[in-house]
Amino acid sequence: MTAHGTHIELPADTRSAILAAAESCFARLGIANTTMEDVAKAASSSRATVYRYFADRDALVTESVVRRARANMDSAREFIARHPTISERIVEGICEDVRRGRRDPMMHRLVSPAEMVLAARLLTETGRAVELTYELWEPILTRARAAGDIRADLDIRLLCEWISELEMYYIARGSTREAEDLDTVRARLRTFLLPALLP
Repeated sequence: MTAHGTHIELPADTRSAILAAAESCFARLGIANTTMEDVAKAASSSRATVYRYFADRDALVTESVVRRARANMDSAREFIARHPTISERIVEGICEDVRRGRRDPMMHRLVSPAEMVLAARLLTETGRAVELTYELWEPILTRARAAGDIRADLDIRLLCEWISELEMYYIARGSTREAEDLDTVRARLRTFLLPALLP
């Protein structure tokens, strides 16, 4: 039911429809300027319906990032698996995550200077960024540790936190010359990250 009392049919997956409407508002208005009223209008719904699924705008932003990350999870795993050694998997996997993050409109907006405080609160302080990084990397790193390809004493969750922080930093930093910048990232990962992980 809308604010005017008329019924509007929402798609079967109301939650997804609200998220899609929210993302269109974030693109048009900016994340910080988007209100729940804006989202309700864009979804042809009522604020009450939006609040039934999402507690507030922060929940909408977080869920949008989570949804987009999970939609890419399988292709990210396939990309990582194509590399023959754990060293290449880690370096190329992180670079691919950074590249995708920079190209994803939602992530790009969220880590922009105007939204960085919000991004830090939603993704870092809530632990959602680490949770997503862990979801992607834990099986890969656990197998590598069992095979003796990385140090046996490594705390995989702590390592995923570090990877998450590195990725957020490099996504936020951006670059007008992406290929050259990612080559720099590769060199740094090989010089500083890999020696800390390899047996």
